Amino acid sequence: MLKLLSEIKHGGFHSLIKRADELHITVKTFTAEPKLLELKYKGKSVFIRKGQTPVLRRMGNFTRNKQFTKFLLNTIGIKTPVGILATSYREALPLIRKAQLSYPLIIKPLDGSLARGVSWNIQSLSELKTAVLFFEKTKSSEKSKFLVEEMYVGDEFRVLVFNDTVVSCVKKVPATIIGDGQTTIQELVKTFNKTRNKGFEIKLDETALATIAQNKFTLKSILPKDYVLKLRNNLNMSDGGRSIECTKQMSDYLKKVCIKATAAAGLTYSGLDLMTNNIGTKKNDYVILEINPNPFYNMHEKPLVEGKGVDVSKKILQHLFPGLK
Repeated sequence: MLKLLSEIKHGGFHSLIKRADELHITVKTFTAEPKLLELKYKGKSVFIRKGQTPVLRRMGNFTRNKQFTKFLLNTIGIKTPVGILATSYREALPLIRKAQLSYPLIIKPLDGSLARGVSWNIQSLSELKTAVLFFEKTKSSEKSKFLVEEMYVGDEFRVLVFNDTVVSCVKKVPATIIGDGQTTIQELVKTFNKTRNKGFEIKLDETALATIAQNKFTLKSILPKDYVLKLRNNLNMSDGGRSIECTKQMSDYLKKVCIKATAAAGLTYSGLDLMTNNIGTKKNDYVILEINPNPFYNMHEKPLVEGKGVDVSKKILQHLFPGLK
């Protein structure tokens, strides 16, 4: 089992297999087909593919195309960011003017993940050009497309929907540290990282160091008490991002929006990236950024989530094996 867990990179799937072992579900691997796993409990077997959360998906793969997903959601009255699709800076400029997009803008790949090729808070044409050049360095092919969208200003949440129910909602916070008036930035990062699973620590890489310098600090600087220093723009947990439990605060209105979006995409299980100024709102104050058909759910479970959290792995396993206590 330890060898198998060490081979699994997908965060949610790693948690699922570990939880299955804790709940006395037999996990079998096959030498001839290493990507196939068998879960067995009280005579019932379920075969799954390594890395894929074992839930029903009918049409979910098309959600990886962000423009297609936006069109689908807009068709059923669900709000998404206003934007355009382009393959180059030259092509993007007239489309941006025609759509009358307002700054700040964001650029992201049409089909991508983990914030690769993404640029935030673009405030001018020169910054736009720099962002397109950054995308071109990370794109997967010569004809790769990117989205330019108005950047919704608000908080971002990850909403996990399973079987027509919102099972968890967490607020996503970029890698940040909070000063105490006594400790250096380097030590604050070190202390924070002690609370994290391996692979989810704050990285003092080029991006973080540049952000520290832009704020006129060094690693040896002592942050004032309660001073919040954001070390990067992206919200990835693998870069030290935080997640804060907000399920009980989420309004029924927004829950219905997320359930409706998941069903429209032909999914029984999804992770939606939702932005709003108020997770408890009953008004039309939100946008859905994208729908992930195979989301990592570490951010919803302990020890990463700040708050009670949800045992997502157990919920999925109970769905596969209804007799599981």
